[in-house]
Amino acid sequence: MPKQMPGLTAAARAGLVALAFIVAAPASGAADPKARYGDTMVIGITGDPGTLNGTTSSNFVEKIIASNVFSMLIRLDRNFKPVPDLAKSWTISDDGLTYTFKLNEGVKWHDGKPFSSADVKYTIDEVILPLHTRAGTYKSVIDKVETPDANTLIIRLKQPFGPLMNALGYDFLILPKHLYEGTDIKANPYNAKPVGTGPFKFAEWKKGSYVILDKNKDYFVKGIPYLDRLVFQEIPDAAARVLALESGDIDYLAYQALPSSSVPRLKTNAKLVTSLDGFEALASIEILAFNFDNPQLKDVRVRQAIAYAIDKQAIAEKADYGIGKAATGPISSLTTWAYEPNVNKYPYNPQRAAKLLDDAGFPVKPDGSRMTLRLIADGGVELNRKACEIVKEQLQQVGIKVDLQLVERNVMLDRVYVKRDFDMHVHGFSTGADPAIDVSRLYVSTNIRPVSFTNGSGYRNPKVDALFEQGQKAFKPEDRAKAYREVQKILTDEVPAIWLVEYGIVGVWSKKLHGLHDWSAYSYYQFWDTWSDTGKMQ
Repeated sequence: MPKQMPGLTAAARAGLVALAFIVAAPASGAADPKARYGDTMVIGITGDPGTLNGTTSSNFVEKIIASNVFSMLIRLDRNFKPVPDLAKSWTISDDGLTYTFKLNEGVKWHDGKPFSSADVKYTIDEVILPLHTRAGTYKSVIDKVETPDANTLIIRLKQPFGPLMNALGYDFLILPKHLYEGTDIKANPYNAKPVGTGPFKFAEWKKGSYVILDKNKDYFVKGIPYLDRLVFQEIPDAAARVLALESGDIDYLAYQALPSSSVPRLKTNAKLVTSLDGFEALASIEILAFNFDNPQLKDVRVRQAIAYAIDKQAIAEKADYGIGKAATGPISSLTTWAYEPNVNKYPYNPQRAAKLLDDAGFPVKPDGSRMTLRLIADGGVELNRKACEIVKEQLQQVGIKVDLQLVERNVMLDRVYVKRDFDMHVHGFSTGADPAIDVSRLYVSTNIRPVSFTNGSGYRNPKVDALFEQGQKAFKPEDRAKAYREVQKILTDEVPAIWLVEYGIVGVWSKKLHGLHDWSAYSYYQFWDTWSDTGKMQ
């Protein structure tokens, strides 16, 4: 499985002081001399993206498209070390509070307008901090952003924040100020026809079918991209996506778009490459979250009963086909530096579940049930669907009827995060690069808001808030880990969610493609290094 690494520690930040990185390309600094130019790559996706503005979304379907249109200040390599993108070099002050970036000169937006530091400042101040799913975290540490000139950006922090470079290389896709300033950002028409500075330009979006990106011939990194076109093909049915890959109708499936049930068969296909590499940032957990607006679910005994009633190992074997393993808590065991194994793991015990439900005042009624709960999930993802089916069957054994609602992804997001019209919700979440970025957003009370992939449960605990803040601010790595280990014990006792499976992350692609998953911790979002055997030498 991929190796997880923490964010930059205080010591690492100090080691970066006055260290400048100047290379020619985001990946390895030079075009691949073996690469061929031309051809189209077709990527299978599970459903229609809700937006092509990846700066306001951390969702896979949106980011896999937007990350090829927009640029960031830096990117992250396989070891989470920053490499240049819009920024060609940077320095970090001794106290870890001031980050100064020198930007590439002559960069242009896809509409021909010049890019400058003002675009980065606008994106951070007006988009990331108010609107992003992790805005609560970022607002608590970013003091101000300064632009002394068009090619210099300074980020000043309120206190040291170890994961800042990880965040800048993941969440901070930069938007064009001239197209967004003074508008309703969420309703801006350029969310559907994005203008970026990245290697591919938006060409067409046929909703319910596909999104097309064409090569940016004026990309500021010379020699790339190699491909002429990317096509993101919507195929809601998981089995149909796999058949399309096997037949050659699509070229790439990864992460949520790839059903685990297909992996053993695909590994034996001589025309395909199967890899776990390039997903280093994704220590991911399939989570069943509760809605605390439901009076029945406010009783911790009910939540604990549901935890005892679910056989996680059965879900790992039957829904994830043994690729992953049963989860124990909110931080993946792959994030070894912060993981706490000694928590309440709720072993499968239907008898104990029944006793807890009796004690909570929910006896079995004449019809054999105790209560009915609505369970909602994105039915286009096989793991979600199969996990929900198993949960439904197991909860019925202890008298909980489950109204299973497998819906389209955007319907699910609206129901859970905006309307809060659900009782239980199953979805996969990345918890990987650093708990300050990917875990705290799901549980801190400051992140309860109508934005996707925030604290959709409405769970509140001041001690949990304080521990996540402590882990975020701590100077020493061991102090950060101590805070995160303590918060895991509290969360597993209070059960705002049930952490079902640390699921396997796999990518599969046609053997005609090269350069995929070679260097980045986020390879599944980035295709400018990809080239095809069917292209031409240049």
